[in-house]
Amino acid sequence: MDAAITLCRIPLRRLNELAGLRQLPGQYANDGADMILDDTPALSFHAIHADGRLVGMFKLDPNYPERHAFAAPDDLGLRGVLIDVDFQGHGYGTAAMMVLPGYAAMNYPDKRRLFLTVNLLNPAAYMAYIKAGFVDEGQIYTGGSRGPQHILWAHLPQTEKTPCSGKSSSPCSA
Repeated sequence: MDAAITLCRIPLRRLNELAGLRQLPGQYANDGADMILDDTPALSFHAIHADGRLVGMFKLDPNYPERHAFAAPDDLGLRGVLIDVDFQGHGYGTAAMMVLPGYAAMNYPDKRRLFLTVNLLNPAAYMAYIKAGFVDEGQIYTGGSRGPQHILWAHLPQTEKTPCSGKSSSPCSA
């Protein structure tokens, strides 16, 4: 995979840009059109671009510890990772997860770790997270609506940088 991966926050007024992202039947995330309806307080939506093309999305949840006892107050939650059906199997998900901790740290500098859950029946996603450096300590989350899930986490690097403004020439420009 030689594509340049770009992650960027999508403001609420532009969420419709993510609506066309789709998954294969039986996969564990929702399609983009359903995911953008999530009105969880403080949740932020983010796009994954490969060489300027929209290939996926994810959500970051700073209030994740309020709903998941395994996360500490200074942890951030990763939810709803979706690589579009047309772009799966090319390494975009793994590449995005490899750069995600640095990106998340710039956007949430008060957070220390990034937590997620991945369904036990989703070995491709699990391996992408493990290849990207996420840690599995053997804990299982059983409170999800789609069956038991691995609990994974990654350290967020401590940074003094601020997130990019919307004035860049990236696909994420306002």
